[in-house]
Amino acid sequence: MKSFPVTLGGHPLWRMSNWIQRCLIERVLLRRLNQRVYLILGGHIFFQTLSAAVELDLFSILQRHKQMTREQIAKTLNCAEQPIRILLLGCTTLGLLRKRGQSYSNTMLSRTLLVRSSARNIVDVVRWQHHINYRAMSHFADAIRANSNVGLEEFRGTEDTLYERLAHDEWREQIFQDAMESISVQANAMLVRRLNLRGAKFLLDVGGGNGTNIIAFARRFPNLRAAVFDSASVCEIARKNIAKVEVSDRLSACPGNCFSDPFPKEVDTILFAHFMTIWSETRNRQLLRKCFDALPTGGSVIIFNMMQWDSEDGPPAAAMGSPYFLTIATGEGMLYTWHEYRQWMRDAGFRSIESQPLPRDHGLIIGRKL
Repeated sequence: MKSFPVTLGGHPLWRMSNWIQRCLIERVLLRRLNQRVYLILGGHIFFQTLSAAVELDLFSILQRHKQMTREQIAKTLNCAEQPIRILLLGCTTLGLLRKRGQSYSNTMLSRTLLVRSSARNIVDVVRWQHHINYRAMSHFADAIRANSNVGLEEFRGTEDTLYERLAHDEWREQIFQDAMESISVQANAMLVRRLNLRGAKFLLDVGGGNGTNIIAFARRFPNLRAAVFDSASVCEIARKNIAKVEVSDRLSACPGNCFSDPFPKEVDTILFAHFMTIWSETRNRQLLRKCFDALPTGGSVIIFNMMQWDSEDGPPAAAMGSPYFLTIATGEGMLYTWHEYRQWMRDAGFRSIESQPLPRDHGLIIGRKL
């Protein structure tokens, strides 16, 4: 039987037969490729499996009981056993549940991300994907052809962006804001820990949503004033949240359009957190020039976001997020690269530009007006 040398770094390690090579390819490599195809081809089914389990609060129930049989789960959920069996098969296959004998329990993944009592849970993010993004993303191919967010036809209204149309649907807008709060709270720990605002006097959080960011910053920096700059309906949500906290006297919400309305004159620091992904390069450059003109000497502009690698081949978060901005949100945004943000800042006039990589594919880019 013919054999050939297998080398690593130029040094022969062992000799492997053609038969073993074929087995390796067919049983290991091709199996992995097939599994990846199943994950891609069945992505819609696997997501709906996750969404159904979240909707039924399966993971929280299992967390309370530690482990349960299929019969016990079905009885607790007041469902027939057959559909529960299908749900449990999916969750176990995806690694969300562990099956030992006849009992099911949560895995570390589900305990951390899918149990409602967990501080790091993404339950509201799953609900956002299901109730707002999922059906609209079926228009992705049409959005590519049209270079427009044609997925908006799934939502009431005539406005050009998802954020404006959600104002017509209080229930979905609350789902959206809950998801943004969940994302902000978890990303905020990184942002607040790594961003030093001791020299700032008045922070403006453009597109600041329900006020999660400015509340956390005001608690850490006792001399800081801060404001949300967002649509009128979102500012109402922010005001309600601000009124509940002990630092409310230093916080406010300013309704306005960031492209056409002036920023408050006292601002010396402007934050774009998970915001510039929404817009085109042209609009982002416009915003940065507006910031440069509005800020005093010594003022700063800050971009906090998930980042695309400069090599433009990842990470998965960038590949997953970018179609949403094209198809639904505005029809013009995506997750941009570190290099693009830095170049836009330089072209707007900012100098002393600092980049800080953060966990979970996030990063900070800070430019100063000298």
